[in-house]
Amino acid sequence: MTVVKTRYEFGRHETFALREGWLDKGLARVMTHPEGFRPDLDTADDLGIGSRMAKSLAYWLDAAGLVARADGKRKTAPPASSFGEAVYARDPHFEYPVTAWFVHLMLARRPGSVWNWFFNDFRSQSFLREGCIEEFARAIREHSANQTTQGVIQREVGCLLNTYAALPASEPVDPEDFTVSPMRSLGLVLKHQDTGRFEKAHPLDAVPVEAFVAAVALMAADRGSASLPLTDLIALRNSPGRLFNLDGDMVSEAAEAAAEAYGKEGVRLSLHGATRTITVPEGPAESWYERHFGRIGSR
Repeated sequence: MTVVKTRYEFGRHETFALREGWLDKGLARVMTHPEGFRPDLDTADDLGIGSRMAKSLAYWLDAAGLVARADGKRKTAPPASSFGEAVYARDPHFEYPVTAWFVHLMLARRPGSVWNWFFNDFRSQSFLREGCIEEFARAIREHSANQTTQGVIQREVGCLLNTYAALPASEPVDPEDFTVSPMRSLGLVLKHQDTGRFEKAHPLDAVPVEAFVAAVALMAADRGSASLPLTDLIALRNSPGRLFNLDGDMVSEAAEAAAEAYGKEGVRLSLHGATRTITVPEGPAESWYERHFGRIGSR
């Protein structure tokens, strides 16, 4: 049996975690500047960031799905993706929680990335940084088509934790910390200062129903089926259970909320024997992002 290995990306974030305010600045540049977002000195100067930060921001725009994926042939800056256009029209300042959830969905589904590995394959609920590094190194040795150094692996895990790890609600946040990442607001990873341990956690607030349906729709497209058993939404790779840190009860509640909110659009729950399934209509993930604003009556 041939083992298919994945080619991983390393270091494209220039070791900078995603920072608050970066994506809206970058997306505005993509949408309004004649040359789009080019990670050069002019862009860095205009945005008030360093040259390496500009390169990092170019990566984050790509990883978040806000620009069209580079195919290696394009010599100009990538245009906004359909998702990027929707965000710029609906939430240009990234103020609504649903935008962070959709950005997370794009990040966590990105093939060959530390984000995809962490939310899908790293199963420890409570861990030390060193343990996470060790497990990611093992995954690279066993499953990556391209190898790298231990130092690079440490920096990948460091960027991941700096992007996602938030302090528990009981611990104060420094208001002068300008390196805060918008992904921390999701509460999917906690950092306990007293022990130095990290914890994968259930979301602080309910995942927006449209983000849940988008995750199901993307998974259904991957599997070539419009209907999926709810058990698959808990345990399989790129399932909402894994990407959003949801347990079985949470997945069931989210599926019921989705069917109630969007039954007329074709989201429905069925019972086949002892197996509950969810059916979602075909369509791009960003269409569910648009539906969120229609449901809440904004813009």
